[in-house]
Amino acid sequence: MLSYRNRSSRFWVYCGDPGHPYSVYDFTPNRERAGPQAFLEHFRGYLQADAYAGYEELYRSGRIHQVLCWAHARRKSYDARTV
Repeated sequence: MLSYRNRSSRFWVYCGDPGHPYSVYDFTPNRERAGPQAFLEHFRGYLQADAYAGYEELYRSGRIHQVLCWAHARRKSYDARTV
């Protein structure tokens, strides 16, 4: 008898910049921070991402600078509007 169970795997999407105009999809079998840490091991620059706690170690290294998620910024601006 086959047994099926749910998994929480991820496709991490990394978009380039004008000098590297590519999008890369990285699959990991789970949501652990080891996936992004391994993929971004040699990266230096700015990372625009959500508030996923798994990125915190990358920011502490000083070689990756956090750029906040626009969806969260827009939401707060929308909530603060006057009607």
